[in-house]
Amino acid sequence: MKKGKVMIGIILVAIVALVAWRLFFPNILAENAAPEDVSKGTVSMNEGGNILVAYFSLTGNRIYTTEVDAVTLASLNIQDGEVLGNAEILARAARETTGGDIFFIEVSEKYPESFDGTSERSSTEQSQDARPELAAHVENIDQYTTVILVSPTWWGALPQAVLTFLEEYDFSGKTIIPIATSQGSGLGTGPRQITAACPDAIVEEGLSANDVSDVTEFLQDMGLAQQSL
Repeated sequence: MKKGKVMIGIILVAIVALVAWRLFFPNILAENAAPEDVSKGTVSMNEGGNILVAYFSLTGNRIYTTEVDAVTLASLNIQDGEVLGNAEILARAARETTGGDIFFIEVSEKYPESFDGTSERSSTEQSQDARPELAAHVENIDQYTTVILVSPTWWGALPQAVLTFLEEYDFSGKTIIPIATSQGSGLGTGPRQITAACPDAIVEEGLSANDVSDVTEFLQDMGLAQQSL
């Protein structure tokens, strides 16, 4: 009986470790890449548009000093020689579908290269309810009526840097559509956090996306595809 309990405990610990690993590194079949090939983030802002795709990704917000191997690169994807994170891929898809602007939520202090370092910092930020300083800002948030917010779900919640972004601007009357990259955790507490940070905004139910096609279909169904505008 005692041995059985020990085995159950070991299995539970293994499951928790696997979930934490997949939280930051979901793609275990990644290729190798040089640090300079890792995306620094996608930003394209134009005057007159009313849709903003704002996204947070660990890629571009992380230190890469050596060749990124299959373990370190596990949350990344190589497309045309460029290393992209899942959130950036989904954000680009949202931009392509809607024709909106795209903004990368970038922290001033990059996250550590190691899994343990990133995991520890993100956990500490959440436990302290920190607001990491951002390195870039949206100059004219007033022009947008709809904000599509793409990010991973960390520890069942939004990354704290996303809260910094949400609290920096007045989203009153704007529609915010959350899209999460974490299928296992879904949107987590994200929609509630957005509502708390932006009480006068309209927060849609959102989407936990598996791939680009999910995002495209979701935004088309919402009437936000370019041909629907």
